[in-house]
Amino acid sequence: MKNFNKEDNLIEIIFEDDFIIVINKKNGLLSHCNQIENTNSVVNLLKNYNIKLYEAEDTLRDGIVHRLDKDTSGLMVLAKNLFSYKNLISQFRNRKVIKIYKAYCWGIPLPIAGTIDKPISNYLNKKKTSSEGRKAITDYKVTKQFKNFFSEIECKILTGRTHQIRVHMQSINCPLIGDQLYSRNRNISQSFSNNIRGFLKDFRRQALHAQQLSFMHPQSKIMKSFFTEMPCDMLNLRNELVAEFNLNC
Repeated sequence: MKNFNKEDNLIEIIFEDDFIIVINKKNGLLSHCNQIENTNSVVNLLKNYNIKLYEAEDTLRDGIVHRLDKDTSGLMVLAKNLFSYKNLISQFRNRKVIKIYKAYCWGIPLPIAGTIDKPISNYLNKKKTSSEGRKAITDYKVTKQFKNFFSEIECKILTGRTHQIRVHMQSINCPLIGDQLYSRNRNISQSFSNNIRGFLKDFRRQALHAQQLSFMHPQSKIMKSFFTEMPCDMLNLRNELVAEFNLNC
């Protein structure tokens, strides 16, 4: 694995060959820029380090076959040529790619494991579940409960809609901790310690990490699987919740 020697240190290369590159994206970094928000992105940083990517019609999206939200961390794969691009796009479209996320939510989903099959559509400057939206399916399971207040969940998305996990978890009244768009009105209980109250107020990005990514390598046809640990901020969140609710882990 290779970290770029940049002061922002926003990308870690997990795997690279002539066909693909797999990276661990830190939160705070766009997958790609747009004409409005022309700032740092995964694409820009890789190009700055002379890493060849598939040249898309929109150069801001070179190599992009899927995206992570700016404040979501974790694994991404990018294509380095047209052959790989077409192959990976097909795998994503046909739901052959396995994408598993770790998240921390307000509340406990009921049931504690299940499938959320709710279409997602545009709504003002965000998304919402709507019968008129595009099909979106998320499998989830609770992996740890913090009394009745919070939960650690594992999500597997079968579709790749913008904000999918964030919107789906909000739709069952369990929005992600720190989500500045979908959980801003959550009240922090006065029963919590000052320590956890302050920590939750200061955690200002959705607690969501793309932890596992598996797909067939375009050239070798061998299944490739990648895993990356949660970043420090989410590990600290977990530890604070464990300490607050006196759990044994």
